[in-house]
Amino acid sequence: MKSLSACIVVCFLSLAISCAPTRTIQQQVSFDYDVKVDFAKLKTYEWVSLPGTLRIDKFNRMRIQDVVNNELNAKGLRVTARDPDVFIVMFGGQTKEVDMTVMMDYEVYPVGRLKLAFYDAKSNKEIWWGETRADLLHNMTPEEKDITIALAVNKILDHYPPVP
Repeated sequence: MKSLSACIVVCFLSLAISCAPTRTIQQQVSFDYDVKVDFAKLKTYEWVSLPGTLRIDKFNRMRIQDVVNNELNAKGLRVTARDPDVFIVMFGGQTKEVDMTVMMDYEVYPVGRLKLAFYDAKSNKEIWWGETRADLLHNMTPEEKDITIALAVNKILDHYPPVP
């Protein structure tokens, strides 16, 4: 009798867990680039802001820039304010996504996005961009934001320079 009760409890818990909303954070990256650009020749960059791109608060911009600077430095690129090869712009924003459960319930929730775009400094044409999910919640500690941003930036820059 005890084993039957335990089996019923396990089955009930399994059903309850399988019906729970599953909002897993996936670090899928979208990216694209100009195939005519020789990325090996690009050695210097400068951060710039475009109108409408300052949705990211000051502290998170600093976090993003620090991680990007470290990653690009490891790839041989240097920050400069004099005659850079590339301008880098960061974009942040939110979209809404829908999560469906087995029981046909749904939940709409905001999803943070981070995009890094590289522009040729001479032509001002976009030559590379990468984007991923980056959820920064209001109740996160600065350390949690550091980790979230580092993961997002690293995932994006895994695709830079592009491999033809």
